[in-house]
Amino acid sequence: MQTLLVHNDSAGAGQLTPDELTAALSAGGLAIRHCSPQDPALDAMLAEPSQLVVLAGGDGTIARILSKMPFQKRSVAIVPLGTANNIAQSLGILDAANPGSGNEIVTAWKHADIQRLDIGRVTGPWGENCFVEAVGIGPLARTILQFKSEGLATADQIRLGREAFHHALGRAEPLRSRVTLDGQALEQGLLLVEVMNIQHAGSRLRLAPDADIGDGQFDVVTIRPDQRDAVLAWIKSGASEEPPLTITRARAIEIDWQGDPLRIDDYAPETDVYEGQVSIGFVAERLDILVPSKRDQQAEKPEPAVSLFGISSTVTA
Repeated sequence: MQTLLVHNDSAGAGQLTPDELTAALSAGGLAIRHCSPQDPALDAMLAEPSQLVVLAGGDGTIARILSKMPFQKRSVAIVPLGTANNIAQSLGILDAANPGSGNEIVTAWKHADIQRLDIGRVTGPWGENCFVEAVGIGPLARTILQFKSEGLATADQIRLGREAFHHALGRAEPLRSRVTLDGQALEQGLLLVEVMNIQHAGSRLRLAPDADIGDGQFDVVTIRPDQRDAVLAWIKSGASEEPPLTITRARAIEIDWQGDPLRIDDYAPETDVYEGQVSIGFVAERLDILVPSKRDQQAEKPEPAVSLFGISSTVTA
């Protein structure tokens, strides 16, 4: 099987080197071409025919590549090597309580289901971008854009990231921007709006626990001023319970952006204009992501009918 491996070897503090991952994939009968996320030839290599694309890295690397991939008839597999690994957790590739290693993830591809992944599109004064995780305005966006954690252990990065968000939310002023969901205006004076395509955001915060990454709807997370104290307590307690905030599903979001901190996944749009109309929706196509088979998670496991790196018949919309 022709396979393109895109590996960010600076992610994961040496969890799995490109050579080790290439050897593991080759042992499964895959013909590997390797490329780094910074390689100028990456776009051209993504456009070339391949049956499988393997992405190894953190959320930033994975989101950037997924959002720019040409929509071809092929599957994508993810080896999460970052800190939060929000995308992998939302896809069911990782368990937050027991993340596992890169080698364990590769082994899980012996039996794989296909999960359809929606790709979001946002347009604004700066132009157009695609995204995987979320578009947000407010204190979480500010924290994600400003918080730096290089050189810290994973546990410290998660803890300090949550503390930074706790601090930002505790001092947040109501947003000036106005938001409309499927033609219905939200109340003004909200502290935060996060248009979530996946369940997790920031430092492994499960803001949208019921988000379905393939249902063609966003889970729009909002926090009102009267919800602030409850959300602050939730963050401080470890954010393991259901979040005490408001979630509304919508397909099309319009934001009258008035300069509030704005993020697209983990970056700010490149613009000199910090106000104007922002529109959020989905691109028509979806990507096929390999995830651990649901059959293998059941108590009684039938004999799998697929070979190494084969794909089961189960498709999650």
